Amino acid sequence: MAGTVIRFVTDFTHPPFGHRSGIFRIAYQLRRELPMSSPGIGELEELLAWFDGNLAKPDRFSTSRHPRAKETAISWVKASADEHVRRLRRLALLVEEVAHLRVNELRTERPGYVVFEDDHQLVALPFADTPR
Repeated sequence: MAGTVIRFVTDFTHPPFGHRSGIFRIAYQLRRELPMSSPGIGELEELLAWFDGNLAKPDRFSTSRHPRAKETAISWVKASADEHVRRLRRLALLVEEVAHLRVNELRTERPGYVVFEDDHQLVALPFADTPR
């Protein structure tokens, strides 16, 4: 595991596991629900397109490879992934402006049991003391 990791969350909880919903879940929901003429939606589209091209889609959110395994792992971006963090901070500000939601930045060096990792991110099953 590579040092500090960061996660951007809202106060909405992610059913059924209870951890707070991450920024991407809310950003994609805004993209689906708001009209394209809404202020900030163009920039939201650009940021999501950048992440689609520059952030791998994790292939696992569980320690089990069983197709019906509970996917309880949480995604984090590595603090060392400067461009990703910069764009995530902009996305967080945009979500706050467009949706009038508070976005919190969580940091930890103990994200949990890692089930997926690449140069920019990791996915981990949280420890009891992992912020979520």
